[in-house]
Amino acid sequence: MNQALLLAVLALTASFLHAQDKAALKRISSVFETVEENYKYWPHHSITGENLEGGYAFEHHVWQSNDEPPLYRVESLSFDDHGQAKKQFFFKGSQLLFVLDRSEMTPMQEKAATSVVEKRLYFAEGSLIRMLEKAGKFPEGKPTDTTSLKNKDTPVEEVLGAGELYGELEREAQAIMVKVNKISSDDAPAAPTTELSIFGDGWRLIRGSQSRNGQYALAWGIQGKSMPEGETDADGAISANDPEAEGLTNYVINLSTGVILGKTNGIHASDKSTSGHYTQEVGWSSANNYFVQICSGKWATFSASFYEISPVDEALSEPIDILEMAKKAAFSNLEGGDILKKFDKDDFTTTLHDVKIAQRGSKTFVVVEVAGQIPKSEEEGAYFNLTLTFQLMPDENGGRSQLQWTGTESHYD
Repeated sequence: MNQALLLAVLALTASFLHAQDKAALKRISSVFETVEENYKYWPHHSITGENLEGGYAFEHHVWQSNDEPPLYRVESLSFDDHGQAKKQFFFKGSQLLFVLDRSEMTPMQEKAATSVVEKRLYFAEGSLIRMLEKAGKFPEGKPTDTTSLKNKDTPVEEVLGAGELYGELEREAQAIMVKVNKISSDDAPAAPTTELSIFGDGWRLIRGSQSRNGQYALAWGIQGKSMPEGETDADGAISANDPEAEGLTNYVINLSTGVILGKTNGIHASDKSTSGHYTQEVGWSSANNYFVQICSGKWATFSASFYEISPVDEALSEPIDILEMAKKAAFSNLEGGDILKKFDKDDFTTTLHDVKIAQRGSKTFVVVEVAGQIPKSEEEGAYFNLTLTFQLMPDENGGRSQLQWTGTESHYD
């Protein structure tokens, strides 16, 4: 085939594919309009979680038409102290056609603007055929209405991970539908205010540990057992009889697929974030790619580590030990002060709590409260309370980023 003929064939093929995409977009628009005009009259089921750890809350909704094949509108909403996220999925039968993905994030700063990003994704035959995106910033207290913002039409070949988007989003929507339908089929209330027991092969969800978009969460299990045994509460939550049992392992889970992404250093052994004297706390970044897990007992924190989830392959990084860094930073700050003149630093136990991961421009910070005390001591001043800030610093040689102590606020005077 000569070059001229090859170019003609390629042009004809491109024209044919463009025509196919235009026809598919027209069908998607028709389905979208039908759903939006009628979904409020369809059977509707939902589940919610309110007042969860870290100020997190979520809502999942499913609407289904009586058509054949049925039309579905699936909606996932999540909220925390820093913003909210929304995803809407539109199906015709088993085919995912359209997804609206919107996030609103406000940095932890006074009078900070709220950043809004909206993506509209169109699918045909299991593939992404179009993505529109708009983004804007809105001053504090102003409505986050994006109507006047212009959409950017990003070529599919420039969309990162375009080939995997359909599968990822379809699984995410199906997972929501399974959860909602399971609760509904068990005759549970349409909008329960208690958290759910969610589990998979070898793991159980630690409640309140979900990432901001609900995609990831922390879980616990006993290696070698498909389901850990323990004491069961009235709401179905399980706590291990021995919180330090052999084989106890904490995991990071992709909730959309149930896949274990890796193990953490955590030692929490309960569906609930607090079980007896044992507590587990997790802080997530707004982009859901960084998190810190803190596991503590009655007097002290046992482990506190920083992790990264790769946005490319969901690989879990090696941990960075926040606990030891916090201890070193805290006692460096106290050096020369009245506390260490009166008490020996080895007499103190250290507890980390209220961890937050903040994005300030292009920089990422970890902010954590650090409390020290001498257990059972009644002497005046046998405690301290600090707020420590660490900045994520890139490696100049292209290696793994590290955390660097950058600030301290004292509350012990």
